[in-house]
Amino acid sequence: MPSTHCCKVDRVRDTHALSPPARFEGDLDSYLVARWTGEGELESAGLRTLSEWFNKQVLKTIYRNHGRSDSTVRLDSDYQVLQGSDIPDHERAELSSELADDGIDTETTVKQFIGKSTLSRHLKECLDAAKETPTAETEWEIDRVRVATNTYRSHLASALQSLGNKDRISGVDAAALQVQSYLSCPECPTRVSVEQAYEQGYVCADHHGD
Repeated sequence: MPSTHCCKVDRVRDTHALSPPARFEGDLDSYLVARWTGEGELESAGLRTLSEWFNKQVLKTIYRNHGRSDSTVRLDSDYQVLQGSDIPDHERAELSSELADDGIDTETTVKQFIGKSTLSRHLKECLDAAKETPTAETEWEIDRVRVATNTYRSHLASALQSLGNKDRISGVDAAALQVQSYLSCPECPTRVSVEQAYEQGYVCADHHGD
């Protein structure tokens, strides 16, 4: 019997009943296109960022279905262990053992994840979406900032998760981890995120011409 799904993204989405954030009016496909292209008030996101978001929604659903904590800290930490390229084998083995205790098969879970190329084909071929090519002068720089921030967040989440397991920080599993890089004006107290400075083209409206 032929598959009713256009691709892996569509199949995984249906399998886990994934949906966009509550604040978004529309289905998951509409959200992915809007995030990728930067429609409306949404900031444009790259394929790496979007595929990681999608995969963490898969992981969150699986965790919830098996009664495992799905806090942001735990999801970021566990996802990094499952997908990171520089993770020691014993850390993956330890997490796999924990997941098995909760009735979750690591290999089956990882097979549900999608990569950048898979998401790209879904957006371009299945959904016929197109994105304007950004200028080469700025795109790589802000991408590097985002990758650095995400890498720092993942390592910090892993350390916090370990501290939680050791009962050194009570409630860390349920806490929301916020990681952001900021720029401060040297002339006044104005302080903005790097992302905001990138979008508006300056750090401080009063002193950006000084």
